Amino acid sequence: MLSAIAATLAIVALGYLLKQKQFLPDAVWQGLSPLCYWVLFPGLLFDLMSKMELSATFLGPFTAAILVGSIVAVSYGFVSGRLAGLGGASTSSLIQGALRHNGFLVLSILQGGLGIAATQMAAIAIAFLVPISNIVSVFAILTLTRRGDGRDMKRAVLAEIARNPLLAAMLAGVAVNWLELPLPPFIAQSAALLGAGALPLLLLLIGASLKFSAIRSHAAPLGLAIAAKMLVFPLALVGSGYLFGLDPLALAVLAAVGAAPTANSTYTLAVELGGDAPLMAEIVSIQTVTAALSMPLWIWLAGRLGGL
Repeated sequence: MLSAIAATLAIVALGYLLKQKQFLPDAVWQGLSPLCYWVLFPGLLFDLMSKMELSATFLGPFTAAILVGSIVAVSYGFVSGRLAGLGGASTSSLIQGALRHNGFLVLSILQGGLGIAATQMAAIAIAFLVPISNIVSVFAILTLTRRGDGRDMKRAVLAEIARNPLLAAMLAGVAVNWLELPLPPFIAQSAALLGAGALPLLLLLIGASLKFSAIRSHAAPLGLAIAAKMLVFPLALVGSGYLFGLDPLALAVLAAVGAAPTANSTYTLAVELGGDAPLMAEIVSIQTVTAALSMPLWIWLAGRLGGL
């Protein structure tokens, strides 16, 4: 597991160095991002969801643990932001930083450290969290910044979900899986090939997107954002999963999801809807660094708790 985490973060660091050294023009990095988001990563998720074994006895407590953890994370983001005296836009960025996660890092680490079963569980967690996090994020930004009425909010939520290629790919994979639809071999192989190319390129892009020079004077919200991923969210997920009787492997997956840094797309959403985009960029960068400590620590603790 430590080797898998080190390898993943090494690729992220390489992407950061390549960007700083201007190895590729900015236009190339900008072009690679939509390629990964709209093509490569959906291919990986479709491949995982179409092949996994979906057990109702497992899905119930697993998704229940994710729901409980999500409620705790959102509540923490809102309450701590208010107690710290943050404005509405900054509080919405803190909520995104507490709830949302970088699925690319999670899948890469679990694939290398715990194998295909853990990777498939993580895909289920991502499938469940994507609509929750999208809805909550849009609602938080528009409500806390008072930028839209009920109709505007409904339209923004529906638009964010409808245009999300990850959710569409996962739903397609689940449909193929549950309905046992026969896939032509070339489609299955194409999805597998896209998935194989997704993670390395995505990790490089994560590194290239980090902006440490932008971190300045947001000590309070950054400290709260670090606590969200080093303590609050992973503790809520692992604790509820343990109470619901999940096995050690599932607890380790929940730990990885909870301790993972927030997604890069949070910055884009903050820009589009009027959130605190500069703070969101800082949260993404600082959480990515602290994930080097929080992810292995929480995966180890979850394994010890479950006897893995």
